Amino acid sequence: MPERHSPHAASQDMKEIPVRFYSLCMLMLVLFVASLAMSSQAQETKTMHTGATPMVHMPGTPDCFVMATEQGDPSKEASILKMKGSAGCAVPWHWHPATENIMMVSGTAETQVKGEKPTRLGPGSFLSVPPKHVMNFACGHECTLFVYTDGPFAVHYVDEAGNEISPTAALQKN
Repeated sequence: MPERHSPHAASQDMKEIPVRFYSLCMLMLVLFVASLAMSSQAQETKTMHTGATPMVHMPGTPDCFVMATEQGDPSKEASILKMKGSAGCAVPWHWHPATENIMMVSGTAETQVKGEKPTRLGPGSFLSVPPKHVMNFACGHECTLFVYTDGPFAVHYVDEAGNEISPTAALQKN
């Protein structure tokens, strides 16, 4: 004999559907509000004054380059770095795991992305290098630049064949 449901059980099932729908709507609302709050944090105005952040040497880079983090944590996320290199300071062939956007403030630099023609950068110049594109960079005259990355900042050096090598091996050739 087929099992019979009481009218009360059917009524209970009908009540669960709106409760589940309501719970789902509330979850979506909470996630939406949280995303708005997070995006507004990223849009806060931030003013940095020259010299407010000390310039330091980043391990694994040439001693002639110093940098200061202006925004973000370059070891974990998108960031803006202010960098200075002395005349003749060169970063040998390398690549970055995130897009590197270079904005020259002063001085001159020569850079080349493997397979492309060398480019000369001067005050006001901008260069965007996609992730994992092998490049080099050398200051012709003392140079100051801002670098914006859309992810963690790291330097991976390569030899002439494109094989990854240690910073020590890359920098001793320099």
